[in-house]
Amino acid sequence: MEGISRARLLASATAIGVLGMPLLTAFVDAAQNASPDDIATLNTAIELERAGIKAYDDAAATHLLAPGVLAVALSFRKDHVAHRDALIAAVKAGGGVPSAATAKLEYPALKTQNDILTFAKTVEERAASTYLSVIPDFKDRKLAGVAASILGVETTHVALLAQALNELPAYPSAFVTQ
Repeated sequence: MEGISRARLLASATAIGVLGMPLLTAFVDAAQNASPDDIATLNTAIELERAGIKAYDDAAATHLLAPGVLAVALSFRKDHVAHRDALIAAVKAGGGVPSAATAKLEYPALKTQNDILTFAKTVEERAASTYLSVIPDFKDRKLAGVAASILGVETTHVALLAQALNELPAYPSAFVTQ
Protein backbone atom coordinates (compact mmCIF):
# COMPACT_ATOMS: atom_id res chain seq x y z
CA MET A 1 0.00 0.00 0.00
CA GLU A 2 3.03 2.23 -0.06
CA GLY A 3 2.22 4.05 -3.33
CA ILE A 4 -1.27 5.15 -2.33
CA SER A 5 -2.04 8.12 -0.11
CA ARG A 6 -4.82 7.99 2.47
CA ALA A 7 -6.72 10.73 0.62
CA ARG A 8 -6.54 8.78 -2.64
CA LEU A 9 -7.86 5.68 -0.86
CA LEU A 10 -10.76 7.56 0.70
CA ALA A 11 -11.61 9.07 -2.67
CA SER A 12 -11.72 5.55 -4.09
CA ALA A 13 -13.98 3.99 -1.46
CA THR A 14 -16.56 2.76 -3.97
CA ALA A 15 -13.91 1.13 -6.11
CA ILE A 16 -12.37 -0.54 -3.07
CA GLY A 17 -15.73 -2.01 -2.14
CA VAL A 18 -16.22 -3.62 -5.53
CA LEU A 19 -12.69 -4.31 -6.75
CA GLY A 20 -11.13 -5.03 -3.40
CA MET A 21 -8.05 -3.43 -1.96
CA PRO A 22 -5.42 -5.65 -3.66
CA LEU A 23 -6.77 -5.07 -7.17
CA LEU A 24 -7.27 -1.33 -6.65
CA THR A 25 -3.79 -1.03 -5.18
CA ALA A 26 -2.30 -2.85 -8.18
CA PHE A 27 -4.30 -0.65 -10.56
CA VAL A 28 -3.25 2.62 -8.94
CA ASP A 29 0.36 1.48 -8.49
CA ALA A 30 0.58 0.49 -12.16
CA ALA A 31 -0.92 3.80 -13.23
CA GLN A 32 1.76 5.77 -11.38
CA ASN A 33 4.15 4.93 -14.23
CA ALA A 34 1.57 4.93 -16.99
CA SER A 35 2.44 6.29 -20.39
CA PRO A 36 0.46 9.24 -21.78
CA ASP A 37 -1.25 6.80 -24.16
CA ASP A 38 -2.33 4.59 -21.26
CA ILE A 39 -3.67 7.63 -19.39
CA ALA A 40 -5.63 8.64 -22.50
CA THR A 41 -7.10 5.12 -22.70
CA LEU A 42 -8.06 5.26 -19.02
CA ASN A 43 -9.76 8.62 -19.63
CA THR A 44 -11.75 7.16 -22.52
CA ALA A 45 -12.86 4.37 -20.19
CA ILE A 46 -13.96 6.96 -17.60
CA GLU A 47 -16.18 8.58 -20.24
CA LEU A 48 -17.68 5.21 -21.13
CA GLU A 49 -18.35 4.32 -17.49
CA ARG A 50 -20.06 7.70 -17.00
CA ALA A 51 -22.30 6.87 -19.96
CA GLY A 52 -23.22 3.55 -18.33
CA ILE A 53 -24.06 5.31 -15.07
CA LYS A 54 -26.22 7.83 -16.92
CA ALA A 55 -28.01 5.09 -18.85
CA TYR A 56 -28.99 3.31 -15.63
CA ASP A 57 -30.00 6.61 -13.98
CA ASP A 58 -32.18 7.41 -16.97
CA ALA A 59 -33.67 3.91 -16.98
CA ALA A 60 -34.54 4.13 -13.28
CA ALA A 61 -36.12 7.55 -13.81
CA THR A 62 -38.66 6.09 -16.25
CA HIS A 63 -40.29 4.11 -13.42
CA LEU A 64 -40.94 1.32 -15.94
CA LEU A 65 -38.78 -1.32 -14.29
CA ALA A 66 -40.27 -3.96 -12.02
CA PRO A 67 -38.74 -3.85 -8.52
CA GLY A 68 -36.50 -6.91 -9.07
CA VAL A 69 -35.29 -5.63 -12.44
CA LEU A 70 -34.65 -2.20 -10.95
CA ALA A 71 -32.55 -3.78 -8.20
CA VAL A 72 -30.38 -5.55 -10.80
CA ALA A 73 -30.10 -2.37 -12.88
CA LEU A 74 -28.96 -0.42 -9.83
CA SER A 75 -26.39 -3.10 -9.00
CA PHE A 76 -25.02 -2.78 -12.55
CA ARG A 77 -24.93 0.99 -12.03
CA LYS A 78 -22.95 0.43 -8.84
CA ASP A 79 -20.39 -1.58 -10.84
CA HIS A 80 -20.03 1.29 -13.31
CA VAL A 81 -19.54 3.75 -10.44
CA ALA A 82 -16.81 1.54 -8.98
CA HIS A 83 -15.12 1.25 -12.37
CA ARG A 84 -15.30 5.02 -12.89
CA ASP A 85 -13.89 5.72 -9.43
CA ALA A 86 -11.04 3.25 -9.90
CA LEU A 87 -10.23 4.71 -13.31
CA ILE A 88 -10.25 8.24 -11.89
CA ALA A 89 -7.90 7.16 -9.11
CA ALA A 90 -5.61 5.54 -11.67
CA VAL A 91 -5.53 8.63 -13.90
CA LYS A 92 -4.71 10.81 -10.90
CA ALA A 93 -2.00 8.37 -9.77
CA GLY A 94 -0.48 8.63 -13.24
CA GLY A 95 -0.35 12.40 -12.98
CA GLY A 96 -3.22 12.93 -15.39
CA VAL A 97 -6.43 14.88 -15.15
CA PRO A 98 -9.51 12.64 -15.18
CA SER A 99 -11.91 13.34 -18.00
CA ALA A 100 -15.15 15.01 -16.96
CA ALA A 101 -16.84 14.05 -20.24
CA THR A 102 -19.48 11.39 -20.79
CA ALA A 103 -19.44 9.20 -23.90
CA LYS A 104 -22.44 9.86 -26.12
CA LEU A 105 -25.05 7.15 -26.36
CA GLU A 106 -27.82 6.90 -28.92
CA TYR A 107 -31.02 6.47 -26.93
CA PRO A 108 -33.96 4.64 -28.42
CA ALA A 109 -37.48 5.30 -27.18
CA LEU A 110 -37.69 3.83 -23.68
CA LYS A 111 -41.40 3.03 -23.43
CA THR A 112 -41.32 -0.44 -21.88
CA GLN A 113 -39.18 -2.49 -19.56
CA ASN A 114 -38.12 -4.56 -22.58
CA ASP A 115 -36.96 -1.38 -24.37
CA ILE A 116 -34.84 -0.50 -21.35
CA LEU A 117 -33.33 -3.98 -21.07
CA THR A 118 -32.50 -3.99 -24.78
CA PHE A 119 -30.88 -0.57 -24.50
CA ALA A 120 -28.94 -1.59 -21.38
CA LYS A 121 -27.68 -4.68 -23.20
CA THR A 122 -26.47 -2.47 -26.06
CA VAL A 123 -24.67 -0.18 -23.59
CA GLU A 124 -23.01 -3.15 -21.89
CA GLU A 125 -22.01 -4.69 -25.24
CA ARG A 126 -20.38 -1.40 -26.23
CA ALA A 127 -18.49 -1.29 -22.93
CA ALA A 128 -17.35 -4.91 -23.27
CA SER A 129 -16.30 -4.38 -26.88
CA THR A 130 -14.35 -1.26 -25.96
CA TYR A 131 -12.48 -2.94 -23.12
CA LEU A 132 -11.72 -5.92 -25.34
CA SER A 133 -10.33 -3.65 -28.04
CA VAL A 134 -8.06 -1.60 -25.75
CA ILE A 135 -6.50 -4.38 -23.68
CA PRO A 136 -3.77 -5.07 -26.27
CA ASP A 137 -3.02 -1.34 -26.53
CA PHE A 138 -1.99 -0.88 -22.91
CA LYS A 139 1.76 -0.54 -22.61
CA ASP A 140 1.54 -1.50 -18.94
CA ARG A 141 0.37 -5.12 -18.68
CA LYS A 142 -0.97 -4.59 -15.14
CA LEU A 143 -3.31 -1.93 -16.49
CA ALA A 144 -4.30 -4.35 -19.24
CA GLY A 145 -5.07 -6.95 -16.56
CA VAL A 146 -7.34 -4.58 -14.66
CA ALA A 147 -9.11 -3.63 -17.89
CA ALA A 148 -9.61 -7.36 -18.51
CA SER A 149 -11.18 -7.73 -15.06
CA ILE A 150 -13.61 -4.92 -15.91
CA LEU A 151 -14.31 -6.64 -19.25
CA GLY A 152 -15.40 -9.71 -17.30
CA VAL A 153 -17.94 -7.68 -15.34
CA GLU A 154 -19.29 -6.03 -18.51
CA THR A 155 -19.72 -9.38 -20.25
CA THR A 156 -21.53 -10.73 -17.20
CA HIS A 157 -23.92 -7.78 -17.47
CA VAL A 158 -24.47 -8.61 -21.17
CA ALA A 159 -25.20 -12.26 -20.40
CA LEU A 160 -27.66 -11.45 -17.61
CA LEU A 161 -29.47 -8.89 -19.73
CA ALA A 162 -29.67 -11.35 -22.63
CA GLN A 163 -31.14 -13.92 -20.26
CA ALA A 164 -33.68 -11.40 -18.98
CA LEU A 165 -34.67 -10.76 -22.60
CA ASN A 166 -34.91 -14.52 -23.25
CA GLU A 167 -32.21 -14.23 -25.88
CA LEU A 168 -29.76 -16.95 -26.74
CA PRO A 169 -26.08 -16.01 -26.94
CA ALA A 170 -25.34 -14.40 -30.28
CA TYR A 171 -21.88 -15.90 -30.66
CA PRO A 172 -21.29 -17.99 -33.77
CA SER A 173 -18.58 -20.10 -32.14
CA ALA A 174 -16.77 -20.81 -28.89
CA PHE A 175 -14.41 -17.86 -29.51
CA VAL A 176 -15.24 -14.17 -29.64
CA THR A 177 -13.07 -11.82 -31.67
CA GLN A 178 -13.14 -8.10 -32.02
